[in-house]
Amino acid sequence: MSRTKAVILAAGLGTRLKPLTDRVPKCLVPIGGRPLMDYWLDLLAECGVHEALLNTHALAEQVRGYIEQVNRRGPVRLVESHEPKLLGSAGTVAANPGFAEGADHVLIIYADNLRDVNLRAMLEFHCWHGDPMTVLLFRAPNPRACGIAELDERGRVVGFVEKPAQPRSDLANAGVYAVDAGTYRRIAAMGRFDFGHDVLPAMVGQMRGWMWTGYHLDVGTPQAYERAQKDVATAVFQGCVTVAKGLRPAVFFDRDGTLIEQVHYLSEPGQVKLLPGVAEAIRQLRQGGYACVAITNQSAIGRGMISESDLQRIHAEMHRQLAAAGAGLDGVYHCPVVPRTDDRTVVEHPDRKPGPGMLLRAARDLGLDLKASWMVGDMISDVATGRNARCRGSILVQSGKGLSAEDRQAGLEYQTLPDVPAVARWIWGQDRTAGRLHTAGSVDR
Repeated sequence: MSRTKAVILAAGLGTRLKPLTDRVPKCLVPIGGRPLMDYWLDLLAECGVHEALLNTHALAEQVRGYIEQVNRRGPVRLVESHEPKLLGSAGTVAANPGFAEGADHVLIIYADNLRDVNLRAMLEFHCWHGDPMTVLLFRAPNPRACGIAELDERGRVVGFVEKPAQPRSDLANAGVYAVDAGTYRRIAAMGRFDFGHDVLPAMVGQMRGWMWTGYHLDVGTPQAYERAQKDVATAVFQGCVTVAKGLRPAVFFDRDGTLIEQVHYLSEPGQVKLLPGVAEAIRQLRQGGYACVAITNQSAIGRGMISESDLQRIHAEMHRQLAAAGAGLDGVYHCPVVPRTDDRTVVEHPDRKPGPGMLLRAARDLGLDLKASWMVGDMISDVATGRNARCRGSILVQSGKGLSAEDRQAGLEYQTLPDVPAVARWIWGQDRTAGRLHTAGSVDR
């Protein structure tokens, strides 16, 4: 299993946020009652990063106290790299060339932004395409103020200019990079000062862009800081494990026949094809405040037909297709257990659907409210999973395998809809109120 470390660039002076940053380091300014850095540590923990290097400069003693607190509570362990004189974004990497030892990949993060990016999905995409580097991109309303990338049809960066006078796209550098360990050492050896001006132009042709359409805010001015406070308080920003007003509702999706075309024992990334309208539906649901999580049984792993790394490549391709359409999942959970019987309503293992284990784990990892959430799938096991996890309800889509005659006698309650786009419209129509459920076998007309 690959190991990922992170470099968090957090030593900036935050001069635009004065006088607040005269007494509080910018990386620790409180947002929703939590330091800004906490939100990044939540995202790193969610994607399995357990060690991060944090550079310090201004008010370093306060940051050291924070590092001690974090290291006592875990799960991410922070290592300080103090800079008596600011080294610049690339300079921090140059000063720590050995940090990549023991890692397969390194995430490099500008910590003065607040965002809800799915780092796990970004890492899966990075592992899938095989190029040395991946840069997170967002669509900038003012491209002249940003570092701007041009992509080819495969998503490879074929041009990059920092703050161009005549931008050739609106795809802006969002300040998160994924690199393999060898590329980290190569960047360190450059001895350069800045990623935007120095490193990224030198990496053109060797990196891919990964689009994220979720929340993005540079918390660099008093106006932006005030907006961040409001967004976290009203759950507009939902990237942290726990949000200020409680847990998020979610829509849990089966994978095959629900999000992507049904393929018997799918085993290759080339077999992945999103069903029509899925990306737009996921984007609408996330914009409406729902986390979107894929939940999939993968007995093909237990049967020896595919490996965990094969599944990672398959999911990276699904993430790539979603990202190309401006959408993204909050998480993907799978269970490799092989079933012992053909009865899809019997819980044989807590994680294998219809067992609720994957939903319970996602709820714990992502801060989700199962009682306000929906389970969506094309089989009776998906319907039963929603019931067993005590979700608000289950929705059966008609885009996949469907129910057998025996399944229709199971006596379970669910809503029947044609496909995922219809699910998004129906959930929106519920307006967070309890909707009418159908008994097994009934169909919404």
